[in-house]
Amino acid sequence: MQAKNNNLTLTLKKCCLLPIAAMFLISMSSFSQTNGGTTNNKAENSDRVELKYKQRHSRATTENLYADGIKIKRDLSLLKEIQEERILDADEIPAEELYSSIWNNRYVNAYRSIENIPDTFRVNLDNFTMPSMGHVTSHYGMRGRGRRKRMHYGIDLKVQTGDTIYAAFDGKVRVKQYERRGYGYYVVLRHPNGLETVYGHLSRFLVDENDVVKSGDPIGLGGNTGRSTGSHLHLEFRFLGNPINPTFIVDFDNKVCHKDNYLVTASSYDRSKKGVNVNLLASSSSSATRSSATVKNKYASGEVSYHRIKSGDTLGAIAGKYGTSVRKLCSLNGISTKTVLRIGKSIRVK
Repeated sequence: MQAKNNNLTLTLKKCCLLPIAAMFLISMSSFSQTNGGTTNNKAENSDRVELKYKQRHSRATTENLYADGIKIKRDLSLLKEIQEERILDADEIPAEELYSSIWNNRYVNAYRSIENIPDTFRVNLDNFTMPSMGHVTSHYGMRGRGRRKRMHYGIDLKVQTGDTIYAAFDGKVRVKQYERRGYGYYVVLRHPNGLETVYGHLSRFLVDENDVVKSGDPIGLGGNTGRSTGSHLHLEFRFLGNPINPTFIVDFDNKVCHKDNYLVTASSYDRSKKGVNVNLLASSSSSATRSSATVKNKYASGEVSYHRIKSGDTLGAIAGKYGTSVRKLCSLNGISTKTVLRIGKSIRVK
């Protein structure tokens, strides 16, 4: 009986301990799973975060590189287009029609044979470069007194002998000469915008006749040659031989042009401190030009016309509109029948 009671007591104790043991084991198991699961989850989450970060970084970089590539190609294309527009061919005469095909390598003003000039002409100044950064030492206008009075057709900028002088615009060297009692060593550039610029009293040439130059290219070294009392650059702006006060075009204090364009009118030639007699400006002999016959300026007479290219235009359609031929259009513009017509550009039609 006593043994039976002991067995019962032992059984009851085991029954009491089982729930406790079970609870303990479950708790431990849960703890182990939680730690293990947490560790695994963290590892998985960490991997996923890192993976997502890498994917996101890679995608953004690819897009940026792609966008940068497009931008670079576009910028290079625009740069190439600008360069093609600015650079002249070696055998091309800048503003040839405006100057009636006159190209003289001896005289500053070789245009007496041109019968008339346009009433107005808009000059594009957008690629201007200061020929020298020196300050103004002498202005445009009358100089001297009495019999010694003379017209100063340019503006003087202070330079030291040997200082580099730069081209004001894209253009071509028309004159490279020496004048003992005047300009000394000097260069004249003709520009596609219609202006000519004169650079006097140089000590050395860095270009030759008929060289094509870009705005900002070195063309000579400053000096004190010719009729000069000290080292300086004599700078002139001329239109069809007629001098224009440089201060109308350039703000010499700030070294920039006043505006992107300058409108040449009759008043451009007679506005100075004491005025300019326009009738005396074209004083060179007719032998200075290619022809001694009077030349009628086609721009002034309206004989030159242009067509602005629009979407869908073809050489055939343009020729038909203006009653001319494709061959004539190609000849007038120096192009071929395969030339791509760019929207917004102008093409000469007569």
